[in-house]
Amino acid sequence: MNQIFFIKHADISSNKLNEICELKSIAWPHSIESQLNWIKSNISDNDIHVILSNENESLAYLNLININCVVDGKLVHGYGIGNVCSREQGLGYGSILMEVINKYLIENKKVGVLFCKSKLVEFYRKFDWCLVSKEKLNLSFNNDNIETMIINLENNFNLLEYSGKSF
Repeated sequence: MNQIFFIKHADISSNKLNEICELKSIAWPHSIESQLNWIKSNISDNDIHVILSNENESLAYLNLININCVVDGKLVHGYGIGNVCSREQGLGYGSILMEVINKYLIENKKVGVLFCKSKLVEFYRKFDWCLVSKEKLNLSFNNDNIETMIINLENNFNLLEYSGKSF
């Protein structure tokens, strides 16, 4: 039976962190050490690891990064969704994670922001994520080759500003 685990980064065990790195290495072919270094540099203690597991095997993963955006001059707290990946493609693991995350964001009244390649926009649209036009964005990094999507925020704003790291 599938289970979803939400683990605050400050509370994660080294074994579970290694499992996450192994899973991430399937989607992004980097060494476990490289994956661990990325996590150390980009994940804060209050960020959350979300893992879909079946018995003792991790099937899919993403992380929730605490972020602040400014939307039309107002500070908005939310989560950046990053590193969505699964052990095997086409089995619905990513869909399960996205459905759970959407529910989590709505129940916790948090805005969700994600950055993805153009080819993934349709996948996230299936889960009611909205594409934000580049004209409505002021990001602290180059977004020429990525798309920005949001959930739990009306897309009728004029400007979304984000000055953190890409996740």
